[in-house]
Amino acid sequence: MLAVLEAFSLCRGEVGVAELARKAGLPKSTTHRMLGVLCDEGFVRTAAGRYELTVKVATLAHSDTDVEPGLYDRVLPHLTDLHETVKHPVLLVVRDGSVARVVKRVCGSRTAGFATHLGDTLPLHCTAAGKLLLAHVDGGRLQRQPVPAGGVAVDVNEWRFGVTSLAVALRDSATAPPVVITVVGPSARVDVRAVAPALKRVAHHAALGVRDSQLRSIAT
Repeated sequence: MLAVLEAFSLCRGEVGVAELARKAGLPKSTTHRMLGVLCDEGFVRTAAGRYELTVKVATLAHSDTDVEPGLYDRVLPHLTDLHETVKHPVLLVVRDGSVARVVKRVCGSRTAGFATHLGDTLPLHCTAAGKLLLAHVDGGRLQRQPVPAGGVAVDVNEWRFGVTSLAVALRDSATAPPVVITVVGPSARVDVRAVAPALKRVAHHAALGVRDSQLRSIAT
């Protein structure tokens, strides 16, 4: 089973059974059977005979010891607050080598298909989350677009035509690996000027440990 999972790291994107079997050094029938088990357990998903790892693997790979202990559980309510405000998928993203890895995903029933279609990895150079992760490592020196002074990185049709994303770094710990909150949605529906303040506010509240919904209720 582990040989099949390791074989994914030698491939890029979706991959077929034959290639996985070759990379894993296993018979095709054995690989296919193991993929069935991994799909049943939620570690792999399949479409049209192609396979790819799911976010469940990323969650195991980036345990609480890799970031801040308990960070994911603490941030999840804030991601929910943000989703309820902007009505677009909200992702928690960390860097995983040469890609950005989605480790948490909050979306409604109407946006679940869109969020899933995005996949579990995002490129670093042309997505809002990727730009911030590069900036954290490279001191803000990005080849194509620097992170704005306001701290919100934006991608409009750069990665995929018709897709817009905004991202803010979560300042939960200065010593922990960078963690980014990003909002992603169809470009025709994402109002960057409206989403950016909500994203910054929730990231700030998450760092303080105060629920955005609690602050709204106090204000009213």
